[in-house]
Amino acid sequence: MQLFKLSLIPALLLASTAHADSQSLWTAWFNSASINEQWKFISDVQVRSADKAEFVQNVLIRPGLSYALTANTDIAAGYAYIGSYSPTVPDTTEHRLWQQLVHRHDAGHGRLQHRFRLEQRFIERASAGDIYSDRLRYFVRYTQPLSAQSDYFVAAQNEVFLNLSNKDSLNNQTFNQNRAYLGLGKKLSPTLSVELGYLNQRINGLNSDTTNHALQASLSTSF
Repeated sequence: MQLFKLSLIPALLLASTAHADSQSLWTAWFNSASINEQWKFISDVQVRSADKAEFVQNVLIRPGLSYALTANTDIAAGYAYIGSYSPTVPDTTEHRLWQQLVHRHDAGHGRLQHRFRLEQRFIERASAGDIYSDRLRYFVRYTQPLSAQSDYFVAAQNEVFLNLSNKDSLNNQTFNQNRAYLGLGKKLSPTLSVELGYLNQRINGLNSDTTNHALQASLSTSF
């Protein structure tokens, strides 16, 4: 729980310096499919809108393989494709390799998940040249049922993004962005759940900073 509180510090310290605000809609599908007792195929597909949902701004496709070290700890690696689109500037394509460690444990009446992810980012920019950069992400998520027998649950999470290399081509800073989220979900079956919530994204750009207020809807499946 202390790590969860500490991870919120960047969002709280930087909230007062935002230069621009936007409102968007994020949708996501998270899936895991068991191969055997230890191996899983994992993936997520996300579509994110631009300000005021005027057009699709980002499409993300991220497949990977996960291996269970213990009942509560997994390691995984994979690839990600991110397309960024705009009617006013050239489109950007990013290819990523990623590796992660996930650990889960009980906390109070709920469950806490920690995820440490390393990314190798290959960013293709038509107008400004290609970029390579390494990035570290720390994600923490707490979920708790509304009651012992309830299918409804609350979820609170935060994720910090840190640039590790080639910062001068990005934003000249280690801090890249922070995402804080609060939502309500419902478990529809042992393998299916839905969730809706508010996500606050703080991005430190090269020339300006942005706070994005997003409505996030997600579907989670497991097989």
